[in-house]
Formats: sequence, structure tokens, C-alpha cells
Amino acid sequence: MMIIQNPLVWLARVRHRRGYGVHSPFAFDFITNVLYNKERYYAYSMLDRNLRWWQKARVRNVRRLLLRLANFHQPKTLLFLCRDNALFEACHYGVRGLTLLCFDDLITADMIVLDREEEKALSYIAEGTMVVVLNLRRNRTFWKKIKADERVRVTFDMYDIGVAIARGELNKQDYVVNW
Repeated sequence: MMIIQNPLVWLARVRHRRGYGVHSPFAFDFITNVLYNKERYYAYSMLDRNLRWWQKARVRNVRRLLLRLANFHQPKTLLFLCRDNALFEACHYGVRGLTLLCFDDLITADMIVLDREEEKALSYIAEGTMVVVLNLRRNRTFWKKIKADERVRVTFDMYDIGVAIARGELNKQDYVVNW
């Protein structure tokens, strides 16, 4: 999916492609039907319309992934802490009736998307929350805090993007995905 920016990292993670070795039905379904979904979505053309040729591969894949994540999770409330507003469009196209929240009017959030370390965001994780951390290489210490949180049950580390899901019925598990 992503341009191979570092071939050694890709080779180290190659055995983690497409759900190989994943025994959890939820995690396998998530990896194969959300992360590696090859089907055309209804909003892909709208997301790709303002991209320049040099942005196509990396930015397009991240936008499409956020669309698929929002479509899979169907959040009612979103805490969005990113510098790129086009990423919000991707979440917005994936869900009808999505409410964007800021820290002041927030008790809990169904989905949290951030591209920088924001300690305050951890307090808004509740049952059913999905946390998406962009620029994961720069936010490794923050990602470790999210993984250590007791409410977060399943995490997917895709080298530069991390997805954490807080669902109490799942077993605590951390997956490495070569996305």
C-alpha cells in the first residue's frame, strides 16, 4: 500500500502482511477488510481531487485509510487533533452525522485522530473508542502510553500509523502490520 521508504523496515515486517499469524477473528477481519481493503469506496474520488502528483501515493493512502476506519467504526463524535484538515474530510465522508468536538465540550469521544502527542486526549478514551495516531515514528513514547492504557485492548502498529481500539470484550493484544 505505502511507498517503500525504507526497504529494511519493510523486509523486517514482511511476515506481518495481510493478517498472517493473527488468530483473533476480530483482528484478522479488521486487517483484511479494513486495512488491506482493495475495493473502491464512494468517496475516493472526492478525497483525491485536490492532490498534486507528488502527494499522490502517501497522502492518498492515509486519507483512504481514515475513510475506511471511520466507515468501519461509525463514530458519532470525533476528536480531531491534526494539522491537515483534508484528513478530517476523510473521516467526515466515512460517517453521516459526525460531530466534531474540541476539548471544552467533550466527555468522551468515539474516535480520536491525532498527529502529535496530546496527553489530554488519553482522558477521553472510553469503551468503544478508536484512537488513530499519525506520524507514529515521531510519537513512539506517546504510542507506548496508549498501548499501556488498560482501556485499550487491541493495537495495530503500521510503522507510521497506529490504531488502538478500546473494547472490553477483546483480549489485550498488540499487532504489527506491514501496511
